[in-house]
Parts: sequence; structure tokens; C-alpha cells
Amino acid sequence: MRLSHSLITLLGTLATCQSQPSPPSSMTILPSFTLPPSSSRPKFRYWFPDASVPPAAVASDIAELSAVSAGGLQFLGFYNQGFPPVSTDWSRYGFGTAAFKELLRVALKEAERYGLRVDIPLGPNTAAGVPAVPRTEGLAMELVMGSMSVNSTQTVRSVPQPKLDFNKGYLGGWVHEPENWGASELVSAVAGRVVRRNGKVVTLDGKSLVDVREAVSNGTGWRPSGQGEWVVFGVWERYSNERSCVSSARVEQGNWVGNGSWMVDHFSAAGAKKMTGFWDEELLDDEEVDGLLRKVGGYSWEDSMEMMAALWWTKGFVEKFKKNRGYDPRSYLPAFFQAKNLWNGYGEPYDTSYTIDGEPADGGKYAEDYRLTLSEGYRDYLRAHEEWANKRGMAHSTQPAYNMPLDMSASIPVVGAPELESLGFGESIENYRQFTGPAHLFGRNIISTEIGAQRGGAYAQPIPRLLGLFQDSFAAGVNTLVIHGMAYGGAYTGTTWPGYTPFQYEFCEMWGLRQPSWRHMNDTLLFASRVSEVLKTGVPKVDLAFLAWKHPWSARAVFPGGDLNAAGYTYEYLGPDNLASPEVEVKDGILAPDGPAYKALVIYGQTRISPSASAALLRFATAGLPIFIVGTVPNNTIGSVGQEAVAENMSRLTGGGFGHVKVLSTDRFNALVLRDADIFPKLSAESIDGAPNASQLYSVWRADQKTGLHLVYLLNRGAASTFSLSFTVDSDLIPYRLDPWTGEQSPVPRYLPTGDGVSMRLTLAKGQATIIGFKKTSEDRPPTYVVSHSSNLARIFYDNSGSLFAYVDDTSEASALLSTNAEAIVPEVSTSLPAPISLGPWNLSVESYSAPNTLPTSSVSPNRTVITVPAPLATLTPWTKIRGLERSSGVGIYRATVTLPAAPQGLELGYTIHLTGQVYNTVRIRVNGHVVPAIDPAAPGEGRDVSSFLKQGQNEVVVEVTSTLFNAVKARMNDVKSIGKGIHVPKYYSEVNWADFGLVGEVVVKSWRKFKLA
Repeated sequence: MRLSHSLITLLGTLATCQSQPSPPSSMTILPSFTLPPSSSRPKFRYWFPDASVPPAAVASDIAELSAVSAGGLQFLGFYNQGFPPVSTDWSRYGFGTAAFKELLRVALKEAERYGLRVDIPLGPNTAAGVPAVPRTEGLAMELVMGSMSVNSTQTVRSVPQPKLDFNKGYLGGWVHEPENWGASELVSAVAGRVVRRNGKVVTLDGKSLVDVREAVSNGTGWRPSGQGEWVVFGVWERYSNERSCVSSARVEQGNWVGNGSWMVDHFSAAGAKKMTGFWDEELLDDEEVDGLLRKVGGYSWEDSMEMMAALWWTKGFVEKFKKNRGYDPRSYLPAFFQAKNLWNGYGEPYDTSYTIDGEPADGGKYAEDYRLTLSEGYRDYLRAHEEWANKRGMAHSTQPAYNMPLDMSASIPVVGAPELESLGFGESIENYRQFTGPAHLFGRNIISTEIGAQRGGAYAQPIPRLLGLFQDSFAAGVNTLVIHGMAYGGAYTGTTWPGYTPFQYEFCEMWGLRQPSWRHMNDTLLFASRVSEVLKTGVPKVDLAFLAWKHPWSARAVFPGGDLNAAGYTYEYLGPDNLASPEVEVKDGILAPDGPAYKALVIYGQTRISPSASAALLRFATAGLPIFIVGTVPNNTIGSVGQEAVAENMSRLTGGGFGHVKVLSTDRFNALVLRDADIFPKLSAESIDGAPNASQLYSVWRADQKTGLHLVYLLNRGAASTFSLSFTVDSDLIPYRLDPWTGEQSPVPRYLPTGDGVSMRLTLAKGQATIIGFKKTSEDRPPTYVVSHSSNLARIFYDNSGSLFAYVDDTSEASALLSTNAEAIVPEVSTSLPAPISLGPWNLSVESYSAPNTLPTSSVSPNRTVITVPAPLATLTPWTKIRGLERSSGVGIYRATVTLPAAPQGLELGYTIHLTGQVYNTVRIRVNGHVVPAIDPAAPGEGRDVSSFLKQGQNEVVVEVTSTLFNAVKARMNDVKSIGKGIHVPKYYSEVNWADFGLVGEVVVKSWRKFKLA
């Protein structure tokens, strides 16, 4: 049957059956894609309990990382997150001791041996402190406050003493509390008249604030000048004496290195130098260790800040504040003690909080001024770290600002390799974009994430869930993964099978040999490595920038982006400080043309802006940048400075002098508004079937100006759908598809050139990702491709010589219109195609990973036994429904045979293998001993080509699946221990059902007619 080409599929769906024979090397566009370098491979946060562990066990763990294609590790001494019980003598085996140095030496040597990178946490656990002599310069400081109420009849003759105990909120017991010893130094003694009391909030008359320090210090005393209630405050600075890690109960006098670690001052360069100075003097004084670090060191590193204070402080804060804010803060210090100024805003430090009349209950502009000044000190801290790391051939990586009363968007560009975390960002693409925007704008090509931490119990995280976190991070432009984590695999005191488990089984995950899926981890890590390599190529290109001011930052959405996403627009967020930077320019109406090249700036629902950012908006508008102000106009300054400048700048911006500056209500802003302004996405998308629209299709675009290469990462988070995609690229570029699961790359075999780019259709399952690339061909003549075809021509591909082939799924005539304008005809045949074969029955054996009958603390070795299901399985069901496997964890091996008849005379057949059921964890297939290229767990049904593996007659198919270790741990949840303690949150196991694993659904071998088109 020959079909009229007016009735056939014009933009035929891009072939999803991968693993065709590889095209010639001249048809690849990113040589490093198949086997990316270690710099693009995921690293693991490697937790070891302390420096008492045998070096050989650490060396073995590092060898395992190399075996699964990891790129490196964060060498993190966990030390029970800094808390007792201290199972060994940490005065000998603590962070920074001689034993620690020797263990570091071993790790660096092994990393060099295997070509891995080592990131060095600058302290134990969260790396926020180091061993130090207490109460010395560079250690953490805080403000504390005391107060008393008086009236005009009372004379005050002493400054209220500080209240050292403050509200710890849910941080108590999670991080160390400041220790209430040592002197406090008076910073301010001030009094103010009470205007009103509203519950726990007291409003003071700002005009009444008076410095009483001299009066109460010289013995004359101070008495209120007016009627009513007054409050006298004493505000004091002190070292917080907060430990980041304890030591043993008995430490030799003078052994300050073995006396645990102390939080450093995070708001000045002095705090950073406290940490780096310790490394210089106590760890890197050894020439071999120093030399090894210079060879294999990746980053110096610090986790998100998890520390405590009534109010964070630093020496010289008052002087910095006066210089940058223009007034003396000491009279307003009581208004600084606010919930917003504590960790994650968990609550006010004292039972009563204070504000100034005319300001909101949270301290208003005065508290904002405090946060602005604190942020400036924090950036000094970051710069000092970066400078130190650079001198040693590394860069600094940290999780900047969030959880703290700091400006995250302003802090990100200061760090060489800024890092976010999937857990702290709510596992949200929208939240991730608030981090990646500042990094992209300032050319930070390493954007890292601590990924995979989830509450809900250790050993419970299946690989598809981890992959979902990978893919969402990639969809926001994150390009470096640090997996949380790998636990030390050797024996440790007080620890039973399955092994050392940080966080007492509360958080996942504990990757390593103890996990059944470790034997398949190579597939997952290579997938991630290939995407990372793509997202490190060239520079990002993003359609829109949104202005978002969050200070402090919180994990919440700024813009409901479904409409823009559905239309194909990409966007991310920038902060006021980012816009105000002199490095940021607009050229030809494009913001940051050599970087993300934003086509417009959107200010959505913002009420505040800094004077310098408002001035930048005027500069951008003058240079032709389209600006959309949606909802409110941000007419209010941030802090107390610059209101007049902000009002004038915003008035000029919105006064009608710029035709490309639009002020819209939120209900009027949508993709059509952008199109009407001739602002179009680089990629437009439409759902043809499946999802109602493309709102869950995410794209990330990278472009390399030197090579002319464009790469687009695509992720479908919605229902399985076929999308019509239009890419805006130069007309001489050829589209390629890069499969991150197999490493294969080849020209797209069917597409349609348009006036301004290329159109194609692409089918993606829910949770499936792929990569489309564009580059000029290195050949004199571009490869022939299909423009349109009949519906029964199902799969089109190039073979290893570059010839164009198709699979036809029936015996009818098929046709294809080629790019040469020739029509290829696949003739009808009278012989029937072999029917699809559902394999079975299956012989199943399971290598069970279970606990030994008794759980000694001298060994963490598992009890591995083989369970053979006695009768072949006619139907594939989860292990929970197979007798003898109901509570099993392990590796299942399924074996079946399939008999292929001879191909009908005159026909060449191709074969694909498909899985119709859910992949619970991981899967690998072997056909006649040949390993089938890696299966995407999100799309097991798309099929892999196995034509070269099958033969006429009998064939063996082996499917290997793995589970997590959850069921095995759940079975012994009352017995397992780590460092002498059991499971911290038993309900994560007791109240959760036994997990389903195994091979389910059907395994199908499908036959196709194979035909050469060109």
C-alpha cells in the first residue's frame, strides 16, 4: 500500500528504540559523551565514623567507587554528627589528629591510583568548625541580650545582664548548643519607651531610644524622661562556645587538637582563616599530603550551615554596619533579635521580641539592615575560602547562605563551585532555578548538588527514585552530583550488619557493596555522567530571567510557571545584587549576551528592590532589554537606605518612556504576552498525545560558540506523551540524538527543516530524559534523513556505515520521503511476520542479602544465600507474592529460552526486546551471554535492539534484577545497631509494608522487517 504523503506523518516520531549499530565516529558530536571524564562523574559523600578505622577498609571503599564509575568522593569524617556516644578515643582519632592525617594520606593515594577526585571537608560532619583553642579570634560569636522594664519613678544603676539561654527550637539536640561559660562584653546599653504590647511583640518609640551606657556606668544612674513603660536593654557580644564536634571525656591537658572542634565565625574572613590556617599548620604541613592534595584535590568544602546563636555576630560588625548603612546600629540592636534572623526562622530567640514604631513586627528595615551587613561579612568569609583553595589548585564548594539570615543569590557567585541540596530545596525544579540563575549569570560552570538525602529510613531508596532527583536537578541546570552518600564498609565498634549507618537509619542512603543494586550502579552513574558532561559543555542559554528577592531565602515558589513551561520558555531567577553588578550588561536588548543571553527580565510579584538594582533596571531598559513588571511595582527599598532613589528610578522606568517596559496584572501575564512582544523560546513544544500540554516538559540548552555545538537536555515529568518540538537553530546545523543510557549518539533520522530551525516529534515516557544536539556535519554532504513516512514505518536508524535503515511493523507497503526528495518504497510482502513472543516460563533464583542469624559487632558481613524457586514461573509477579521470597532483599536471576524460526525467504528481520512491567529498582538483560545496553527504568518498554545477539533456533535470555536492602533490614529492625545504637525512627520500618521487587509484567521479543532506505 502506497500512502499519499499528504496523509502520512509529516514529522514522524523520533525513533525510541536505541542500541542500533553505532554510527561512524564522524557522525558523533561530543567525543567525551560515551565515557565522560572523572570531572563529570558523580561523587559520593563518603562517611567514615572516625580516624580509628583501618586504612585498608577505606582503600577498599575507594576501589569500589572506581569500580562503579564514580568520579570521586567527599572525604567526610562523620563523628556521629559531632555528638556522643564517642565509641573510640577521639582525642587520638578525632578530626585533625595525626591518625586523621594518615587516613587522609591513604585516601589521597588511593584516589590518585584510580584517577578519582577528593573533596576535603574543612571540618568534621558539616565542616563548620575545626579544633582550636577556645575563645580565640576567628571562632563563632553571638549577641545576647538582657532587659528590664522601668517607669519614670525608677533609676537604673546597672546594665541588664545578658540572658544566655535562648529558644533553641527544633535545633536543640540536633546541633550543639552554645556553652554558657566565658565573659560577655557590653556592646550597647539603650532604653526606649513602650508604645504598645501585642502578645509577645513590643513596639518601641524610635525617637525615644537613648544610649544609657555612660549614665549607668559612671554611678549617676539613668531615669526615664517621660511617662509610661520603658525598657532598658543590655546587649552583649560573646564567643558562642558552640562545638561542631565533641571529643573524648578525658583529654590530655594542652591537647587542643584532640579536644574536638569549635564553630568558626562565618561572617568574617577571620573565620575562614581559622579553618584554613588549621589545615596549613596541622594537616598540610606534611609535604606528601600537601602534594597529593594538589594532584587529586577537587574542592575544599562546607555543608549547609547548621549552627546556633541568639543572634549571629562578628568582631567589627558595628563599624561595617555604620560604613555601609550610614548610621550607628547600637540603638536598634534589640530589634535585631527576630525569628527571621535565626536558623531557618524557627522562632524568636527570647520570649519577647521588639520592633520600632512604624515598622512591622519582624523589625522591618532595621532587621533588614542587620541581614544585609551580615551577608556582606559572610561573603568576606567565602572569598577567603576561595582564595585559599585557588592557591592549592582547587576551588571552594559550599552550600551558601540558605537556612541562615543571608542573601543566597548574592552569595552564590562568590563561590567557585556553589552547591545546593535536593532535600533542603524541597526536591523542586522551581526552587533549584532560584539557585542556578546567579551561578549561570556569573559563569559558574560547576553547579553542584548534594543529592539523594531523604527521610524515611536508610536502605529504602530505589534507584528510580534517585534517578528522579538526578533528572530534576539537571532540568534546572545543575551539572555536578554529590550523592548522599556512601558509608564506610568495614567493621566498627558497636556496629552490626548491615554496617556503619550514619544518622541511625533515619536518612537514606547507604550506598556500597552492602546494597544489592551496587552491582548495577555503573549504569546509573554513567547515565548521570553523560548528562553532566552535556551540561558542562559550552554555556547555558536561558530565555527569561525573573527577579526574586528572598532574604532570608526559603524553599517556596516565586512564579507558577506552567504556562511558560508549556510554551517552551526556559527561565531562572536572579537577585537584586546580581543585577546591580557592574559585570552584568545588556547588548542589543539581550541580558548577559555572552552567558545565558536572557531575552527579557520579568519582575513578578516583587515589592522590594535595592537602589543599585533599580538603577540597573534603568540601565538595562536604556539598552533595550524588555522588562515585564507583573503585579506590584517594587517601589520600596531593601533596608533603610535609598528609598528616594528607588522611588525615582522606578518612576522613570514605568513612566512611559520605554515602550519595551510593560506593567501588567498577574492574570494578564502569559506566554502570549511574550510572543506579542516578539520574544520567542529557543524551543517550542506541543503535546500531540498523552499529556494535555507540554507544561511538564523541561529543557536545558547549552551552546559552545567555539565549536558551534548546541545541546538540549529534555525531561518529561508528565504523562507519557509525543511532543512536537521546534528548535530555533541555524539552518546548516544537523540534529543528533544522544542516549545518556547507552552513550550512543547519531544523527536524528527523521525531522523537518523549517525557516528558522528544525522540527521533529519525540515520544517520552513519564520520567524519561534524552538529549538532542545540533552541529554542522564534518562531511561534504549531510546524511540523508526522512522527512515524512507512512505510519507503518516504525523505526528509523543509521547503521555503523552511516546507511539509513527502517523497521516496518507489518507486511504492507511502506514509504518514506527522503531529504533528497527521493521516495523510498518498502514493498508489500505476502509472507507473515513472526508474532511477538512473550518469554517464559522463567526459572528464578535469588541471591538473598540477609542478616546473619546472630548479629555480632565484630563483623558486618551479610549472609548471602541462594534461594531457588522450585517451579518455573508462568507469570511474573513481585517477590512479595512468591513463596519463600516475601521478605527478601537481593539479586534475582530469571532465565528463559526463546526459539526463533528462520526468517521468511527474501526478508531480513530485526529484533527488539521490551519489558512491559515496572522496573522496581534496577535491571540488566543478557541475550546468549551478550549484555544488552542499559535499560532506562522510566521507559523499559521502548525496547533495545538485539538483532546481533539472537540466532535462529534456541536462545537464552537472562534478566537480572536487584532490590534495595529495605526488606532485609525491616526483618531485623529490632536487632541492628550502628555505633551501639538502634534505629532512631522505628516507624520508618514498622509502619511501612514489605517492598515489592522482582521482574513483573512480560518480556517480549518483537520481530520487524528491516529495509535499507538510503
